[in-house]
Amino acid sequence: MMDIYFPVVKAELVLALVEAAAVLASAIAGMLVASHKRMDLVGAYALACVNAFGGGTVRDLLLDNRPFYWMQHPAYFIAIFVICVPFVYNARMYRVATEVHRRSVKVDAMGLALFTVAGVGIALAREVPLVVALLMGVVTGTAGGVLRDVVVNELPDLFRPGGLYATASLLGGAAFIAALEQDLTYGYATAIGIATVVLLRLLSVRLGVTIPAPQWMADTEREAR
Repeated sequence: MMDIYFPVVKAELVLALVEAAAVLASAIAGMLVASHKRMDLVGAYALACVNAFGGGTVRDLLLDNRPFYWMQHPAYFIAIFVICVPFVYNARMYRVATEVHRRSVKVDAMGLALFTVAGVGIALAREVPLVVALLMGVVTGTAGGVLRDVVVNELPDLFRPGGLYATASLLGGAAFIAALEQDLTYGYATAIGIATVVLLRLLSVRLGVTIPAPQWMADTEREAR
């Protein structure tokens, strides 16, 4: 019996840890955006929650998961608030946050990676087709950022030409699924999926690796000249 059930328990534990890390990383990314927009405590906390829970909520709606995952883990709200208060009111924490903001791409990339893998894992647990699981990973990884940017009246990064965002999520989710299909342990597959998303996202930002621009971008550049 131990041999049968141990891998399942291990997979569920890894998935829970990944989801918790994704919530915190995405919440911090939301707080960083709030500080850039000069929001108060309420705004920072609200934006952190939108960024942390938006993608998972959309995923749960599409998969008909009830209750929503954040309803099952109310401690997430407390943890985010505990981080948010010193972030907003403590000068030392704000200076640290300002420095982190300069590197917020890394925080955002980690949140994207963690939520992508968590989304794929949750969808696979529902025994949906692999393509659907992959799409749920992308939705989980990107929808929170889209909702966050809409709230602050910014064009979401997901819809901007150039940088690998949804593409990084898609390929990272595919790498995670491929690793599981090759019978790698859940932990190794998770690491591969996360590393793929983070590396692609950072390569895109640092080295300018992009997908081809739409043809109308060239027309716009010619008109600008």
